[in-house]
Amino acid sequence: MKGFWPRICILTLALCCSGNADSDTRWYDQFRWAGEYLFRSQYLSESDLTDPGFWHTLGFEANGTFSSGQRDIATVNAQLSLWCLKNYTRRPPVFDGPSDCEWIPKNFFVDFHLRGDGKLNLRLGHPELPFGLEAPVSTNQTIRQLNTGRDLGLKLDWGLGANGTIGRWNYQTLLGRGSGIRYKNDAESYSFTGRIGNNFDYQGFLPAPGVGFSLFMAELRTGKDATSERWRVAVDGVTYHGPWGFMGQLSAGETNHRPTLNGLVEVNRLNRAGNWIGYLQWKSFNQETVAKWQRANSIILGVEGELTDILTLSAQVERELSTFAGPNQTVLDFQARFRIER
Repeated sequence: MKGFWPRICILTLALCCSGNADSDTRWYDQFRWAGEYLFRSQYLSESDLTDPGFWHTLGFEANGTFSSGQRDIATVNAQLSLWCLKNYTRRPPVFDGPSDCEWIPKNFFVDFHLRGDGKLNLRLGHPELPFGLEAPVSTNQTIRQLNTGRDLGLKLDWGLGANGTIGRWNYQTLLGRGSGIRYKNDAESYSFTGRIGNNFDYQGFLPAPGVGFSLFMAELRTGKDATSERWRVAVDGVTYHGPWGFMGQLSAGETNHRPTLNGLVEVNRLNRAGNWIGYLQWKSFNQETVAKWQRANSIILGVEGELTDILTLSAQVERELSTFAGPNQTVLDFQARFRIER
């Protein structure tokens, strides 16, 4: 099984490229790429580190569609990033410590278009989990985050799924390995995620209005031969009134057979030019323990805007009102993102 995913990737490329013998098969006319550099800094008021942490990202993204005649055959999306941290306290578990560098494949997948009408596509690779607001809202490479990572225990997974649009409704499913960013085969882990909704025709910082319903069941890898069991059901919604946007998500389930209830509410406002947005979030995580319910609540105020065609700035401040463990923190985040698209 160690060579499973490399073999699948080679087979996928072979299938996509095999159509080159047909003069009508092409993909170069729909090929797009982007390169970016991100500088991120984070300061925690109660951290043992007196200096702020720094996160540098150097990324490359490419996507294109293989077509034959009048029909699209497959769409390829590849994001590869080099993440380097220095004194960064709150970090993904893929890092060995607060100062480390890792190559990260994100949203690295192929969609095979089994029908020409978009009703059934087969997805293979390493996509984001289609759960809750993470489906319609684009949080990739931003400091504005939703509940998915903390609620489910992971945001991406290696796997196989289906997606499509039928009438006004879209659906996405993914059966994954349950290991997250890295493909690991040393534990009996898995994940299943599914969502149906009418508001994720595309991902955007401000998504289309609508509602969605999600399901998540998993035995997640937490270490070699170690797993954590959890399941969730969730409902989410997005609506707008003029320049004001409102979105929310409520999930319920169990983590290792203990009840869990989590929620998110956001109010945002777009400026007249449409290039700056401010947002106010409230996040709540609640889990039952042997003695009592543990609660972690926080309020977040943030802003993001396009300074130029290639430069986006963002900043936010989070105040923790309660935590599962440790002191309540005030967390300051700043990010500058340089991105060139072709």
